[in-house]
Amino acid sequence: MAIRRITSSERDFVRYRTTIANAIVGQLLPSGVVKGGTALKLRFGNSATRFTTDLDTARSESLDRFIDELSERLDEGWEGFTGRIVTRTPASPADVPHRYVMQPFDVKLSYAGRAWCTVPLEVGHNEIGDACEPELSMSPDVAEMFTLLGFPEPGPIPLMPLHHQIAQKLHGLSEPNSKRAHDLVDLQLISKHGSVDLRKTRETCERLFAYRKAQPWPCEIRCGTGWGELYASAAADLPVLQDLNDAIEWANELIHAIAGQRPGDASQ
Repeated sequence: MAIRRITSSERDFVRYRTTIANAIVGQLLPSGVVKGGTALKLRFGNSATRFTTDLDTARSESLDRFIDELSERLDEGWEGFTGRIVTRTPASPADVPHRYVMQPFDVKLSYAGRAWCTVPLEVGHNEIGDACEPELSMSPDVAEMFTLLGFPEPGPIPLMPLHHQIAQKLHGLSEPNSKRAHDLVDLQLISKHGSVDLRKTRETCERLFAYRKAQPWPCEIRCGTGWGELYASAAADLPVLQDLNDAIEWANELIHAIAGQRPGDASQ
């Protein structure tokens, strides 16, 4: 494929190839949803979101059935693309809560019978129904990548609802020893490009925080170790607050808005 023909730099080439590969696997996913940064990219577009390599998903069936069905669909393929799944060993980092360690796989994609690209696939379980009500979407600028290369537009992909993504990102940011400064960027992008239902988001936050039983809701975001570099890298070239402290203050104001509180009021 002539991806280099439609990109002007090595950086753009890598981003285009990654986005195209993730969208191809997204075409073939069985029941469940795409979540995380890739879901935002497929919803809001390549240029409007941060770069991410992993295709994070939440399944609505057993892991074995999900992988078996995905393998069958990869064998059938999409527009000349086929693939196979390679199981990876789950990571066991000491500073990452167990609930965030999803089942990792590599999807080895081929095009016209030739090896092409590897998609890191992370498969999580269905939490409080987050994989049961997908929102179908495909950003026009991602679809255009395919048409510029002579392929048909990919169909809409099942994405995790935004109120679930917001709740999960707020939970991840507020957890002790969190390393998820990039979620500050994602939350701003959701607020800028998406439609946030505060009441529904509040209900989802209450349910998720109660389900995980790690910290109370409403939560508070505090600067974590190493966040400065992590945030700067994720926020670069995007229409978000570039100062980390400003972003943290913004996120805490978002929490107050979702919870129906005024700043400093912990009585809700």
